[in-house]
Amino acid sequence: MRAIFTSDDVGTGDRRSLDAFHTVTAWLEARGLRGTFFWIPKPGSPADEDPVWVPVLRAAAVRGHDFQLHGLTHATCLEFGLPQASTRRSNPAPFDEYERHRDHWARRHSVPALTARLTEGIERFERVFGRRPAVFRAPCFGMGATAYEALHAVGIHHSSSRGLNPTATAYTITKDATLRRWAPDYPCRPYLEPPGVTEYACFEDLTIAGVPAEECDDRLDLYRSELGHFLEEAGEDGVLVFGTHFRSMYGSWDVVRPLF
Repeated sequence: MRAIFTSDDVGTGDRRSLDAFHTVTAWLEARGLRGTFFWIPKPGSPADEDPVWVPVLRAAAVRGHDFQLHGLTHATCLEFGLPQASTRRSNPAPFDEYERHRDHWARRHSVPALTARLTEGIERFERVFGRRPAVFRAPCFGMGATAYEALHAVGIHHSSSRGLNPTATAYTITKDATLRRWAPDYPCRPYLEPPGVTEYACFEDLTIAGVPAEECDDRLDLYRSELGHFLEEAGEDGVLVFGTHFRSMYGSWDVVRPLF
């Protein structure tokens, strides 16, 4: 069994965000851990040209933290495909948009279009980190067959673009008690997506919408329950990819830190 701490959307933002990055990495390092941070190459302006963040990210990489590719712009949850159906309970907007403009998104999700997007993201990634990314994570876990084809075409053969149990995440957002259950969409072990990309489903971010102080005990119990189910199903061959979102995490760090 291997466990990997991951966090999405790092590398942009003001001084508060920068200070939070130092806080989170120091917290990991104090425990002998290193994080894998999924970086967005062009979230509005090109992140590879950011004079403040680039040296900070490079210094963190020298200390052993890992960085991987998180889409290109992350301007929409549909950037690389349609999110998995179970996320619709808590995030219906991408599905409504997709259904209104199917032809548009069919063109945007063609293999050539996605390959071009990945190629640009890889080029920007290389300028910051001096190497190619090995792993891809789609914004909002929006993926499809054409996205896996495009990943394979650009030589990325590992992905963590599927949420394991969005049902539980929906519970934390909607407070619908019927959703507080183990109902995984994907296996707890890595599996292969055609034409040859290994997918590592991500353990749910149960803090993505914040954690009110009065919900801490319930959230801790949910984490323990989810983790117990995962360990039971994954066995020794499992890979626990623990998911967080950077802004959500540091926005309520004093609350979520004890949970983690």
